[in-house]
Amino acid sequence: MLAQLRFSPAVRVSGTESLQELQQPDPETVEQAFELFSTEGYLVLPEIFPPELIDKLHSSFLATYSRYCTHEHHADALLVGNRRVMVTVRLEGPFNDPLIYAHPLILPILKRILGPELILSGLGAVVSLPGSADQQVHRDLSHLFGDETLDAIIPCYALNLLIPLVEVNEENGMTRLWPGSHAVFDAHYTELAQQMPFVDPPLAKGSCLLFDYRLIHLGRANRSPAPRPLLYNTYSRAWFRDPVNYTRQPPLVIPAQEKERIPAEHQRLFVTAQIV
Repeated sequence: MLAQLRFSPAVRVSGTESLQELQQPDPETVEQAFELFSTEGYLVLPEIFPPELIDKLHSSFLATYSRYCTHEHHADALLVGNRRVMVTVRLEGPFNDPLIYAHPLILPILKRILGPELILSGLGAVVSLPGSADQQVHRDLSHLFGDETLDAIIPCYALNLLIPLVEVNEENGMTRLWPGSHAVFDAHYTELAQQMPFVDPPLAKGSCLLFDYRLIHLGRANRSPAPRPLLYNTYSRAWFRDPVNYTRQPPLVIPAQEKERIPAEHQRLFVTAQIV
């Protein structure tokens, strides 16, 4: 029988200041976030994005990518479960915003986890259509070496930052996570999931979720009448390239004119992007 945990590790870093005045979080907060992430394999950052920005992204996504919100089979999108597709989102319009890819309160935490030379190696959305079933238990990518001893001590090499474009709840399908499973070497996901407790963290609009690429997880069923799009940023160490999840589309696409809008201090995040 599966056992559910009641609480999720969360770090509140937004404070009360306006977003225009945001500074880096204090070192103690960054270290707390790093320790929680390293132990649990994931971290919730509550209400860190302004709701009006999330609404703008949601509207833009529906207007630009509406074809992915009606059926599941597309030549340029990966099917990642029943009625669930992974779509590459071009870095343009409201998505080309430093608050999305280099949030001043999140980036120091990412650098603490992945090192100062981290890159943005993917940007897209996973759309769960109405009527979708639970995903299969999976890791986004397994351990690198296939060696129980070696892989147990390898630090995080890539992670996903999920930014829901709608509130995520029991009805439209939360992401189920198995805390600590990123550090357990086991090729049999289903058996391992049966042995470890899970958590289904709800996410209010403006909140986000970070999780290690190796963490066992699944997307829950969408029982609502509307698509549930989750924007994701994949951050990684500079040497990492995902060999599994981009068989139908490139992981990161930027129109040439949009790349010029990226501030100079953030340009190196996009060294592997496909410029179109």
